[in-house]
Amino acid sequence: MKNPVQTQNGSVLVLFAISITMIFVITAIVMDLGYIVLTKSELQNAADAAALAGVLELIDEDALERTFNQVDDISDARDVSQSYSRFNRAAFSNVALDRNDANTVEGGIVVGYIDNPNSQSSAFETANLSRYNSVQVTAKRAPEINGTLDLLLGAFSGLTEISVQSTAIASIEDRVIGFDVNGDDTLMMLPFSIYVDAWDAVYDPNFVETENCPILIEDKYSVHDGVVYKNCADGIPEIKLYPSNEDVCGLPSSPGNFGTIDLGQENNSTDDLRRQIVDGITAADLVSMGGMIMSDPDGDGIFTKWVDGDTGVSSSIRTPMQEIKGEPRLLPLHRDLVGTGDNAQYEICRFVGINVMDVKMTGALASRYIIVQPAQVLEPTAMIDPQAPHSNLIYAVSLTR
Repeated sequence: MKNPVQTQNGSVLVLFAISITMIFVITAIVMDLGYIVLTKSELQNAADAAALAGVLELIDEDALERTFNQVDDISDARDVSQSYSRFNRAAFSNVALDRNDANTVEGGIVVGYIDNPNSQSSAFETANLSRYNSVQVTAKRAPEINGTLDLLLGAFSGLTEISVQSTAIASIEDRVIGFDVNGDDTLMMLPFSIYVDAWDAVYDPNFVETENCPILIEDKYSVHDGVVYKNCADGIPEIKLYPSNEDVCGLPSSPGNFGTIDLGQENNSTDDLRRQIVDGITAADLVSMGGMIMSDPDGDGIFTKWVDGDTGVSSSIRTPMQEIKGEPRLLPLHRDLVGTGDNAQYEICRFVGINVMDVKMTGALASRYIIVQPAQVLEPTAMIDPQAPHSNLIYAVSLTR
């Protein structure tokens, strides 16, 4: 006859062995799941960083010289995406990316176009494109790149490794209709405007000139790392920003106003102008003028906003204008101008990026000038509308997928 105590001891040992096994299995599952989630998060960080860094390379610097060619930009985007990915680690190793020069949709780095990056339903296109604005990055721990993840659970289930991946798409957009400035943000926009046809006569290769405008076109400056060099042509022509009331090329003019506009309160003082030129336009400035966002009430793709003119600027702004030479700023363009002096009104129709190249604000009005050159500017407060025209100069960048 069996001893009941011995039987009970044997049952406890079996239950203990089963319990220990279950504890190990559950622990392995929890650790493996945590490992997978952590690695996927690390891969997501790598994909995000690589996509954002790569898409910035799609800004076509050739556009400054009135030509358009993104072939070298696409190659640079792949280079930079790969570099930024390697700065990140996933599962204790640096993350490498498939360069994917063939640009296959399943590749590590895919360059393409999204017509409306703000809409999740807008397709990410990769074929037969004339323009690129998005970079998709897929970061993996897989057999073909970076290696798979080793799992603890394999000791119990036979599943010893697993592949993990994360994907991000970053887009860059230049169809700017205005700016949304909040809190302590500032908008680095100058209180001047240039007639849009004068600008296009200099910078738009498709613009058909109705008259010869040699007075508007120069090329004797260049800027490198914020330093302006005179008598050093760089292939990018300059244009006179101020004064803009000369009777040339049919430019509309307003007596008592020289292309200056109110960005803020109507009675802006010289101190206000100096502050705006050096430090930018504040949210309060924009609120007082009803914002700086163009609208298209007719739905015809023509976005505009009317702003008040100013009576002109004094020579006291010479110093702040000289302070910002070589620093990128934003500038409104107008297509219509009515009224005179302080009663002038400008119909703003586009925004561009510029560098101030030279300033002379003393002497007779005819001898004064502010010379600018187009510049490409990243502006985080820029608002985008896919129906607006491309600026090729002001860009907003964001993670879109």
